[in-house]
Amino acid sequence: MHLNTQRWRGLWARWQLPAWRVVLFRTFLYSGLWWVLTEGAGSVWLGVLLALAIALFAPLNNAPWSTHLRWWKLPTFIGFMAKRSVSGAIDVAKLALSRHCDLNTHTRTYYFRLLTCPSQQLLMANLVNLTPGTLTLCMRDNTLHIHILNHPEIAAQLRELESRIAELYGWNHGY
Repeated sequence: MHLNTQRWRGLWARWQLPAWRVVLFRTFLYSGLWWVLTEGAGSVWLGVLLALAIALFAPLNNAPWSTHLRWWKLPTFIGFMAKRSVSGAIDVAKLALSRHCDLNTHTRTYYFRLLTCPSQQLLMANLVNLTPGTLTLCMRDNTLHIHILNHPEIAAQLRELESRIAELYGWNHGY
């Protein structure tokens, strides 16, 4: 196995010591999380050392949400996803409880039309996983490979989901 030391040297050269207030805040935050996770029974010093290490070496600018996200549209989107998840769960429950379970499982390849940024595509892939009866298998080259339990109109649902995510980022496209 070959270890690419050049890559590690490049990462180490770009690393900068965070501001002391950031380190202090993160250390308190992670120490508190350690205390909660261990229910107060874990070693305090071990927790503080782990928290300090994480606070020093965790990237500061690795935000999963884009600055272009329209935060005021998020409640509507959460409502849309909640409604979709509940209706999908009811459909799967009906299939599971029916005597004659005639499943129509297959895989589908979905080509992204609107989402070009990999983080936005990853958001869609994860949201597809939240919908009962669907599972993201692979995401590669602006495509999404999905396993479907029993949804004949999945293409329209995927286009609608992509349009809703695009609206979150300020792109107004009809679905």
